[in-house]
Amino acid sequence: MMDYALNEDQAALVAAVQQILQDHAELPQSARLLYHYFDAALQQTLADYGFLDAARDMSPLEAALVVIEASRIPASLELGVSALVAPGLLPDEKLEGPVALVEGRALHKAHRNLSIARTALLVSGEDVVIVPLREGDVVAVDTIFAYPFGRFRSLPELETYRRLHGAAATLRQWQRVALAAEFAGAARSAVAFTVNYVKERQAFGHPIGTYQAIQHRLAQCHQIVCGIHYLTLRAAWSRDALDADLAASYAQQHVQKILFDLHQFNGAMGVTNEHTLHFWTYRLRALQAEAGGGPGAALAIADKRWGAPATVGGHCR
Repeated sequence: MMDYALNEDQAALVAAVQQILQDHAELPQSARLLYHYFDAALQQTLADYGFLDAARDMSPLEAALVVIEASRIPASLELGVSALVAPGLLPDEKLEGPVALVEGRALHKAHRNLSIARTALLVSGEDVVIVPLREGDVVAVDTIFAYPFGRFRSLPELETYRRLHGAAATLRQWQRVALAAEFAGAARSAVAFTVNYVKERQAFGHPIGTYQAIQHRLAQCHQIVCGIHYLTLRAAWSRDALDADLAASYAQQHVQKILFDLHQFNGAMGVTNEHTLHFWTYRLRALQAEAGGGPGAALAIADKRWGAPATVGGHCR
């Protein structure tokens, strides 16, 4: 049984990450109206200090703690793939980062973090292809989501690159742990931001946070975030594919409630890029669609629990 209390080493690791991140809790003034802000200097700092190697040096659980904490700042970083997915695929080898994940069936589309990546892990059927990226291979794509996106300038010839046979299932497992970890961090900061806001916003002469209806809904949002946090830690600790599916499914299925409540309580200002909230909430939107989305993770859970369903005439029986 997993003990959810951090041990001394884990607490020290989290404290060290938090100490570095505290200087990045606020965005530069020039970045506050952007749709996203990738902090390349902070990304390099975390890599140089070995935080992205936590899965190899300690365990995936410690790596998940790093990803959760680093996902709480409004700036975007590429941590989930470098810290969790890549070590899960290649425990004895480091890839040049940042690293992006690419769905082979959607090579022509934009992918998260591809515009800032030095390596792409490309899912090709049941295999994973490792594609080193050079300057000019990728075109940046503008989106409203709080991550950098990019697409290939010309489609890579997959047969010319290194292929990890049968590795797609492992990649998908750690991808789901990583997206749940990023979701947990971003959602926790979005809820905390909103809690502070409702303490100040006045309606009918009182802070709106004094009304029970708002308190109850924010408490529900907090409960969801806590659930994602602990499901993520369990998936990283157990290294079980079913736990990874459960964490991702739970996170992806609760995006809508969190976005609706938080945007409403912030007076809908988080819908635009004039409000810091969007750096977290639009990030959640991007994560919601990954790894097959909520339905994809839920179907994976069903397959692992009960096996692939029998069909008659294309319908489940």
